Amino acid sequence: MKSRGTAGLYVLLIVFAALSMGYYIAGALALREEFFHASRYVRAPFDFRDDGQTLKDLRKEATVAGLSDGDFLLAVNGVPFTGIAQTHDLLLHTNPGQIIEVSARTPSGNVRDAQIRLVPGKDPDFSLGGYIAFFTPILGVPLLGLLIGYWVVAARPRDLNAWLVLLLLAFPATAFGNLDWSFWPEPWYILLGLWNSLVQAFVFPALLWFGFLFPERWRVDRRLPWFKYAILAAIFIVSVLELGFFAAQHFSVQAIRPFTHLQTWTDRINSWLAVTCILLFLAALFDKLRSASTADARRRLRVLAIGSAVSLGPLVIIFTVVPLFGMDPHHGIWYNVVVPLLSLFPLTLAYVLIVQRAMDVRILLRMGTKYLLARATVLTAEVALIAFLILRFIVPMMQRKEHPLLNFLLLALCIGALLQVFILRDSFSRRLQRWLDRKFFREAYNSEMVLSELAEQVRQLSDRNVLFDIVLRRISEVLHVSQIAILLRGSNVFHLQQALGMDFGGPVALAEGSATIQNLLQTNQPATVYRDRPEKWFTDADSEEKALLREIHAELLLPMSGRAHLIGLIALGPKKSEEPYTPTDLRTLQSVAAQTGLTLEVAELVRTLADQAAQRERMNREIEIAREVQQRLFPQRIPEIAGVGLAGMCRPASEVGGDYYDLIEMEDGHLGFAIGDVSGKGISAALIMASLRASLRGLILDDPGDLAQMMQKVNRLVYEASSSSRYATFFFAILDPKTREFRYVNAGHNPPVLVNKTGELRRLEACGPVVGLLPFATYETVSLILQPGDLLIAYTDGISEAMTAEDEEWGETRMLEAVPRRPTALAAEVLQQVFRAADEFTAGAEQHDDMTLLVMKIVKT
Repeated sequence: MKSRGTAGLYVLLIVFAALSMGYYIAGALALREEFFHASRYVRAPFDFRDDGQTLKDLRKEATVAGLSDGDFLLAVNGVPFTGIAQTHDLLLHTNPGQIIEVSARTPSGNVRDAQIRLVPGKDPDFSLGGYIAFFTPILGVPLLGLLIGYWVVAARPRDLNAWLVLLLLAFPATAFGNLDWSFWPEPWYILLGLWNSLVQAFVFPALLWFGFLFPERWRVDRRLPWFKYAILAAIFIVSVLELGFFAAQHFSVQAIRPFTHLQTWTDRINSWLAVTCILLFLAALFDKLRSASTADARRRLRVLAIGSAVSLGPLVIIFTVVPLFGMDPHHGIWYNVVVPLLSLFPLTLAYVLIVQRAMDVRILLRMGTKYLLARATVLTAEVALIAFLILRFIVPMMQRKEHPLLNFLLLALCIGALLQVFILRDSFSRRLQRWLDRKFFREAYNSEMVLSELAEQVRQLSDRNVLFDIVLRRISEVLHVSQIAILLRGSNVFHLQQALGMDFGGPVALAEGSATIQNLLQTNQPATVYRDRPEKWFTDADSEEKALLREIHAELLLPMSGRAHLIGLIALGPKKSEEPYTPTDLRTLQSVAAQTGLTLEVAELVRTLADQAAQRERMNREIEIAREVQQRLFPQRIPEIAGVGLAGMCRPASEVGGDYYDLIEMEDGHLGFAIGDVSGKGISAALIMASLRASLRGLILDDPGDLAQMMQKVNRLVYEASSSSRYATFFFAILDPKTREFRYVNAGHNPPVLVNKTGELRRLEACGPVVGLLPFATYETVSLILQPGDLLIAYTDGISEAMTAEDEEWGETRMLEAVPRRPTALAAEVLQQVFRAADEFTAGAEQHDDMTLLVMKIVKT
């Protein structure tokens, strides 16, 4: 029954969308005719007052024919005048230059006949900026409102507030859509007018009901529940009368003549009711701000109140106060400035109704300000500069034929300036954002900086208790969270390891198969626990699991992930301010949790190696453990990516080695491609290799867009984690399988060789020093597009410098000659063939360096 009811609501939404969007499209088409084809139509020579028969706003052609303002129209072309629809139909089917005959009675009682020669309409003489300023409020704001309204109801079809929001957001299309019905014949002319009247009649009671009921019922409405129904009944009666007057004006003006006084009062009452609804809506919002029962309701009301005041306040002023001073509120540049503020209203309504947990206004202001000023401002400056250069230099140069050399130089200068703008855009944008945060959002900026420093700091901690103590204390201090718990994986249960601000009478544990753990495993993303609007995983949890989450006051769960499994989780309670965790909080906290998990994993590896070193068979056991751990650090499976063949293998010279390769499947579908060679041999080289891998995996959780900057961080981490004599050559790249874009950075590694389908070779040379040797180093990112048939061979010097028993070196030339050149050769076949050729050359001689080979083949899809 519930599903059938929801299906019926969706059908109703489709009908409403068809009607409202049809009205909007009709308005847009009418605007096209009015602005670009007006000369095809005749201009109406006069307009009518409310009685539908008295003339007003006479054009020049009407006054030249002898008509005056206030004349009473009697007949048109010899036919007695019946209503506005009569003249509308006549003008629609009359061409410019034709003459119509009208009979009218003057205010003094005399009857005059006039012949009016109709003139064509005139297109508005707008500049490009004028068109933009006009069409933004006329077409942009109504379309935004309709689309958001559809989305809100589609998301919450059984919520009465969602339908009220949809009706509210359909109002701009009828109030500001500027629909000129004179371009439409009957019956569309009447149907469009009827839809306009219905929406404008019921939008104000919808506003009133929304203010009374959202997000909780107004206390005045609880005491006087009949009041809103009385308002609705009054508006219904007035609307029926208005529709009757509308019909009489268009089809039978004689019927309206005895009720002229009633029509005047109906218009006044309708205006009073509209103003009453708006004032009661605002009164309900501001009163509920004081009496809201929950902090979330209070935040929603605060956002709605401020958004409504900013968007509707100026509109109420221009339509109620401005006319008192004799100004037309529908014209003037200030109108085009005020009306776009209406776009804030649909955005505000959608946010407060759909979002799971509302944020405070100052947080929204910060996020919006950062985007508008740091993003939109830079983009606007770029567009303005480009337009200036094109109009000022490029266009004139293309028009002039003299001084071709000078024109070429100026054109090159303009193109160089444009390239410089795009190169510096991201850097300037980041600096502007940091300046905004420091200047206007100091507390939030400090919080982000402290948490970012914490994410860097936890990498250097090896003691588990010290690590947990620092993480709990710093998060609590920065975000004002008084209750935090850390749970770590046991055999198949996650046990409470450490807690802040909580005492438990018994054990606290989550089973590995629980809904909470499974959700963290599947998403590897922070999970919010909002019981008023729960997510699906929380709904699926059993009662014991929900009780445990309630016991630890969990409002946010952060996964601490290792290389292949979930190490643990951090459960954060609510903030003392009762505000939700912002997107910035979630990103920064996720980085802290990820780095904590990786630190635990690396610390566990180091601790395992150190404990085994103390045993009697220290060396053999240590090497065996290290070899197993190192093998687990290599890819356990080759990623399967459409259009890309992959293969890789490392053959250590001893039980453990310092070579490293990795194939990383990233969340956005990209592929990470890494190979490295640590100086030295044995356990120390393996540990540096593990640290290099953990650093790389941890940094990939941040934005890996800037590979050069990421490599700088890797260099610093390896430098701090190793002695001065230790370093590593390293090559890292990211492949976009869809576009085949291959971005890489080479830190002193043997240049990988790219072989295209014609056999041509290209070496991906180093673009920076080795990592770990210098405290600070700079690198360069190189980008290229791979083509089907391209073969990439990345290797360490252990394979190219393979030695025979007589110390004869195999060399890169022999290695490349061993590569199969058949177009059908697979990556795994290439790898096997190269290793087979190396073994044949060395003839079983003992090797003194690790041999690592990583192959990628771009195949046709």
